[in-house]
Amino acid sequence: MLRLVAADDARVGAVSQALAPYAWRALTPEMISRRALAALDPHWVSGSERVARQDERIMVLTQFLAACPWWSLTATGLSRRLVSVLDAWRQESQWLEIQMHWGPEGC
Repeated sequence: MLRLVAADDARVGAVSQALAPYAWRALTPEMISRRALAALDPHWVSGSERVARQDERIMVLTQFLAACPWWSLTATGLSRRLVSVLDAWRQESQWLEIQMHWGPEGC
């Protein structure tokens, strides 16, 4: 089960603001993912979607969106879920790195 970040999390506000100027329900999952990631990256320039094509987080978010009726959510509700998915993915990735570093003999 996905543990949602707080609605007042600054990242949720940033993603919501990035989606707001668009009819975001008409965007593709990839475009929503790119807008969200651009808003969360520190080098984001307003109105710009400068996320590398090979950024693995795009696939993480688009896979989530494929399994979720996201178009029925509010912009804030969608933003909370996108940020939460990224947090969960980041924690899982960090745990995997720890496990790989320890190796079988480290346990």
